Amino acid sequence: MALPRYVIKRDGSKERFNKTKIQKSIWTAARNVGGKDQNLANEIGEEVIEYIDEVYGDNEPIQTADVGSAVERVLVKRGHYATVKEFILSREKKRETFNRKEQLGVRDDIGNLSYNSLFILKERYLKKTKSGETKETPEQMLKRVARFVAKAEPTAAKTRKWEKKFFQIMKDWQFLPGTRVLANAGKKNAQLANCFVFDIDDNIESIFKTLYESSVTKRHGGGCGYNFSKLRPKGDMVAGEPGLAAGPIEIMKMFDLPTSIFRQQGRYESGNMAILNVDHPDILEFITCKEQEGVLTKTNISIGIIDGFMEAVKKDKKWELINPRTGRVVNRIRAKALWELAATYAHKTGDPGIIFLDNINKDNPLLEKFGPIQSTNVCGEIPQYPYESCNLGYLNLNSFLEKNKKGIPAINYEKLTEVAGIATRFMDNVIEASWFPVKEQTKNIRSFRRLGIGIVGWAEILVDLGLPYNDPRAFKLAEKVSKTIADACHDESMKIGKEKGPFPYVKYSKWAGKKDQPRNVAVNTLPPSSGNAVIFGTSFSIEPFFALAFYQNVLGGVRIRNVNDKLEQKLKEEGIVVENLFDRIFENHGSIQNMKEIPEKIRKLFLTAHELDWQDHLKIQAAWQKYVDNAITKTINMPSSATVDDVEKAYMMAWEMGCKGITIYRDQSKLDQVIEFGDQKKKKSVLEKLVKKQEKSMRQLRPGDDCPKCGSRLVSSEGCIKCLSCNFSLCTL
Repeated sequence: MALPRYVIKRDGSKERFNKTKIQKSIWTAARNVGGKDQNLANEIGEEVIEYIDEVYGDNEPIQTADVGSAVERVLVKRGHYATVKEFILSREKKRETFNRKEQLGVRDDIGNLSYNSLFILKERYLKKTKSGETKETPEQMLKRVARFVAKAEPTAAKTRKWEKKFFQIMKDWQFLPGTRVLANAGKKNAQLANCFVFDIDDNIESIFKTLYESSVTKRHGGGCGYNFSKLRPKGDMVAGEPGLAAGPIEIMKMFDLPTSIFRQQGRYESGNMAILNVDHPDILEFITCKEQEGVLTKTNISIGIIDGFMEAVKKDKKWELINPRTGRVVNRIRAKALWELAATYAHKTGDPGIIFLDNINKDNPLLEKFGPIQSTNVCGEIPQYPYESCNLGYLNLNSFLEKNKKGIPAINYEKLTEVAGIATRFMDNVIEASWFPVKEQTKNIRSFRRLGIGIVGWAEILVDLGLPYNDPRAFKLAEKVSKTIADACHDESMKIGKEKGPFPYVKYSKWAGKKDQPRNVAVNTLPPSSGNAVIFGTSFSIEPFFALAFYQNVLGGVRIRNVNDKLEQKLKEEGIVVENLFDRIFENHGSIQNMKEIPEKIRKLFLTAHELDWQDHLKIQAAWQKYVDNAITKTINMPSSATVDDVEKAYMMAWEMGCKGITIYRDQSKLDQVIEFGDQKKKKSVLEKLVKKQEKSMRQLRPGDDCPKCGSRLVSSEGCIKCLSCNFSLCTL
């Protein structure tokens, strides 16, 4: 035979002519419509190759379109009309995807990047000209990042060695650093960290110093976390004059305002985390401060809770609120009333979250010297001391799934261990290569050297392994994968510690005086991973699928259509054809559970976030947390029908299971959701009516009325309607 030597692809590139690819594509199309005979598919493939030899067999390159036409011709000739229809539809889908990607004006030199991946890379991370045109390809971006990060190595030989390794694990889509690294590596004053933590003392100098430092940090793309518990309560004494203190909530609003001003490349916007400890006198106002939509929109809020409070809740004891200025007790309330109020507002609005400070500090290796950690980054997965940062990276679990000799998918733990080790060195180098906008940040970040290596793609891995998200075997697998990654990262940190020296504050830690000392105070976390997950084309972190067909609101209003490829793949493997599949799923609120033509075993694999019991969300979080030395960002999704009691139980279970924080999100509790599915106009109309009804009911309360929580008499105080018995408060201003 004189077959063509090369095939010219749609993008103009050439690849070697490979007849097995033809046979494979025929078998894939046949299998998708219920075909069972792979030998027949191979036989047809041979006939296609003979036809190509007869028509194009002159050793000259052949176009991809001509190969496809040859396949279609032979399939029609042999009477395989269902297979040829599937083959044509597959070609058309690829052609449509290629055309969409072409319109972006970015060449996919990685290969097989999705449209969504290319879109977000172009918008946020690829370098641009002064006129705003993209001048970098994805592969060039990875080379830029690898080259810049490897420069932190001490010798030229090591720089070359590690640049090659760093590039390869990114090129193979096994690992990516946090998005600040993708955007800023190679720039002058390259700020590569995601988020920072600041301390705020109870004086105007400290407040405005921190406001300035955090604003400068936001200007360079860093989110900011704060604990406002040192600030005196609202209405407290200032300079001998009573009633002048603004209180921490008003200061939080001041810190929230600059957040929207500073945007980085690709319209990247930072955010805030505000923590108030549970014994602060303004804790009740803090819990309710986001009741109105539009307040503190760039700030996550969480209550800092200690074990003593949890015990007081369980025993229904009084809880003391203490003025941080004087150290005196100013009020005693039922711990359970405060607890119920927090659960009520989390149920209603999604805020506040909970940070379990004692659970965090049980694993703190520097507790004795530096005291307890009181703050976290914006999403809560990295507890930090002041002026530390979170330096995030993501392992793509999907890239470590391989078929064993029996053709059964399995995780390649050896490869996962190897790449996790390289990723640890990568992220340690990021600390060295990064510039920081505040002097104290440089000192503390390089003295603690805290890393946050997480994962993406947990939901896909479970589907490929045939494990429902809520299967006890999935919880065991979570522990095994988490331990594998943790062991690999810690081992590598010890190796780098020997080579380059341990983190400078190791002399104050549990490793002081030991022969082996790590390079980093901590190495693992589980961040939300939204940007990196879109680039990888996977689910977020350890989250289940939120919906199987949905639109995602990103980049200031742009809507990206998302469909679940894994579901489509599973259906095709089973030979199941569902007309208008994704339209039906979209209108069914992103779910397939009511679609009886889909087998139950598949429906169990694709339970979505709101269809899972909230306890299963927590069990997965606790399983991963067992070997994670930082914390975890995980949304505990609840259906709209969930009760306040469910929220209270989830809080208690999270604490008892050793979680370091918890965030509740009840479906439809906010009008403006990042993820949309189903009939949004109808949903929004229903929600608006509910909100108006709630607001009307609350506005009707007057001084002298019975408290809706405990039945005591309501009084007017400082512009608010309050209950002095249970501390219910409704602002009337």
